[in-house]
Amino acid sequence: MGRVIGMTDHDLFGDRAEEYARTRPAYPKELFDLLARRVARRELAWDCGAGSGQTSRSLALRFAGVVATDSSLRQLSHAAIGGGVQRVVATAERAPVRDQCADLVTVSAALHWFDRPRFYAEVRRVARPGAIVAVWSYYRSEIEPAVDAIVMRLATDVLGAFWAPGFALNREAYRNLDFPFERLPWPELHAEARMRLPDLLAYMRSWSASQSWARSRGTDAVEMVRDDLTRAWGPQQKERLVRWPLHGAIGRVT
Repeated sequence: MGRVIGMTDHDLFGDRAEEYARTRPAYPKELFDLLARRVARRELAWDCGAGSGQTSRSLALRFAGVVATDSSLRQLSHAAIGGGVQRVVATAERAPVRDQCADLVTVSAALHWFDRPRFYAEVRRVARPGAIVAVWSYYRSEIEPAVDAIVMRLATDVLGAFWAPGFALNREAYRNLDFPFERLPWPELHAEARMRLPDLLAYMRSWSASQSWARSRGTDAVEMVRDDLTRAWGPQQKERLVRWPLHGAIGRVT
């Protein structure tokens, strides 16, 4: 694993950084192929809010260089990223990237945590004229109705008050997203993962709201739905396909 540059360690997920990296879904190849076709050149991509590196890994297959930034040292330290990616601890609003050098800027499952006006200004500084900006996320998982209902009960009824205010943008599927770039069509795509019940439980424990609950109350909120999930899931080692509809926006810097 390459060296992580930086000292700051402000994060929402660092308490379970390893679990976060292990349980988050992979984004579809079709999305990255689309973005690669949209750009004029493939010299540098800036993956902002890179987290555990799912997006950075896919970009590295398509771009000569990738700068992966995140405010969490622990997140980046657990990112399984290969060659061609420079990992730097930095905020979204102050990137260690020179002016007008990025051909693509991506933000996956992180934009709702940013100071968006300042981040957008930084994008305009970093991006080449005509560069592409793509932001996306996910919220509601699709497994089967009985399981889905229990997962959403945890997310809304149990943990509703423990989500940070900015998360509302994600919960609303970016419907009211301010996005000051020339809009391009957003494709209908899903993230996917194959999970056993212990994987799903670990995924739910990695939520920022689950961690806020644990810090506030000293207990594991997921245990409140574990028995119901076990009954709905069946054998714990039974593997199921989990799909997350992606919502997002693609734009061109003009």
